[in-house]
Amino acid sequence: MRGAGQPIPLHVAGREVNVWPRVSERSSRMRLSVKPGPRIVLSYPPHASHAAALTFLRDNLGWLERTLGRARVTQPSLTKHLERFPWITHDDRLLDVSITAAGRASARIDRTEDSLVLGLPAATRELSAVRAVRRMAESGLTAAVSRLGARSGVTFSKVTVRDQTTRWGSCSGAGALSLNWRLVLLPPKLHDHVILHELAHRRHMDHSDRFWGQLAIWDPDWRKHDRELTRRWSVIMDLGRES
Repeated sequence: MRGAGQPIPLHVAGREVNVWPRVSERSSRMRLSVKPGPRIVLSYPPHASHAAALTFLRDNLGWLERTLGRARVTQPSLTKHLERFPWITHDDRLLDVSITAAGRASARIDRTEDSLVLGLPAATRELSAVRAVRRMAESGLTAAVSRLGARSGVTFSKVTVRDQTTRWGSCSGAGALSLNWRLVLLPPKLHDHVILHELAHRRHMDHSDRFWGQLAIWDPDWRKHDRELTRRWSVIMDLGRES
């Protein structure tokens, strides 16, 4: 499609918005979605034309207007969140977070004090914070999966830390775990609950009674933890995300 990668300006309910086109090799048809921000994404197969995309958008203006009206607005920045809640979970530790001004971005864990010091340049404060916390998530979540996998007697093939928009994590049939980096912004019990949920899929790749029974063995308070996750969703899930 011509212009792929460049936003398509569109007037919806009297205001101009941008629609971001994205090629989907596995898709056989066009699909419109509204991500947090809100950010409008048009997924389309490689053979789609620009004219067809414009027609599709015009045909779906009513749906888009209704969906934008319900879309949640991006939450405050990650740095503001960390100033209000100055901690992250790193594997099995709750680290106190302090933010200092610095000429270049840095992140240093002091294990004797259970603290994380973030050095953030003023010009790239938010971006540097997101990158630093994501790096912490990559090491911390990988270590946590190894710890909890050993405790539960479950194996896995690999751990990938990503920027999911609609889920905390997932587990493939081959044993690959994909985890949202924002898990480190949850308290340790909720952080571990999500990982145990995904590890339980190594025993049962569904949400059957057997699955929930397995999770209950590893996490007896899973119902309480699941409710708490739901309450924290709108606070955590949009942090560090471009609008």
